[in-house]
Amino acid sequence: MSIYLLNEALMLVWGFLFLYLMKSSRTGRWCFVTAAFLQMFLLACLRYRIGFDYDMYAQGFVLMNREGFTTLRYLDWEPGFVLLTKVIGLFTNQISLYMGILAAICLIPWAWLIYRYSPCPGISVLLFLNLYFLYLNMNFLRQAIAISITLFAWPFLKERKFWRFSALIVLASLFHTTALILLPVYLLLCIRPGGGLFLFYAYILLFFYISSEGILNLLTMVFHQEYANSVFLQGIPYLYALVPLVLLILLYVFRNQMMQINSYNRYLIGLQFFAVFCMVMMTRHAILERLSYYAYAYSVLAVPELLHSLKPRQQLRPGMATQRISLEKQEVRYAVVFLAVVILTCVHHLLGLAGNVHGVVPYTML
Repeated sequence: MSIYLLNEALMLVWGFLFLYLMKSSRTGRWCFVTAAFLQMFLLACLRYRIGFDYDMYAQGFVLMNREGFTTLRYLDWEPGFVLLTKVIGLFTNQISLYMGILAAICLIPWAWLIYRYSPCPGISVLLFLNLYFLYLNMNFLRQAIAISITLFAWPFLKERKFWRFSALIVLASLFHTTALILLPVYLLLCIRPGGGLFLFYAYILLFFYISSEGILNLLTMVFHQEYANSVFLQGIPYLYALVPLVLLILLYVFRNQMMQINSYNRYLIGLQFFAVFCMVMMTRHAILERLSYYAYAYSVLAVPELLHSLKPRQQLRPGMATQRISLEKQEVRYAVVFLAVVILTCVHHLLGLAGNVHGVVPYTML
């Protein structure tokens, strides 16, 4: 556990050196994101049997290389991931190198997204750690690659370029079928964030909470029979839905300010709505966690956009008392929200590590 805390502490050092001292210049942003993700890459690359699914993927790598290219089928794994594994096997039979290549494929898109689109890369990296996205990339390898591919669809989503967006989502589904959930989510994002959207999700949540057990039992009779009556259809503690719900409430309360700064923030808020819907539902059925991550990933942009919209700004002529009071209120509001986000997510991180989230504790090196 200590190595993960050291990992996060070093992020503060890189933030001070490259964001604070370099005044968040473009070069400073690049240096910070590069240092942060290179450090996380080494953490993921040098691990040994870390992550609940590590052994499964290591065994799959060995077995698929023995088969060669005679087939692109392996268990129920998607053909894109099977093909990628076999291609890597042409160059190496080392499991550690295989895991390192997958780690790079998973993490580089996150680094690109944060560097290119986050108004506050320091907060984005903090959220990437505290909301368990690093640990997801050390465990759910097929889905982690799928999520990483969908991150490249963000510019098409915010510019409403449906066919380009869809092409990337279909590509991601070749690594994990659940990526297709973003296609109906694209349509849901047409609904402007407001009271109507809140009631819509509340109604759907109530409906699913009452009837989901029967629906999932019916589905598992046809698809993925291995999940029937398994722990994946059982619920998990409400704690895992609490932090996403609080973040959603903050985004919802300040949605007008966010959309005034950038109109596309409505889509980030909408994505958080869907993520929270899935994460509340996973307190009843853990398997729905898989669907939440594609939307929840954009928390690393949504929360920095929230803080950016709340930054104190002069609105009146200099010297006016009303301006001074207004700025003071803005500063207090910004500080309260900033500290709430940092403290809440850091506690969330510590609780996750204490509960061995994604099977990353204790850390063992090669």
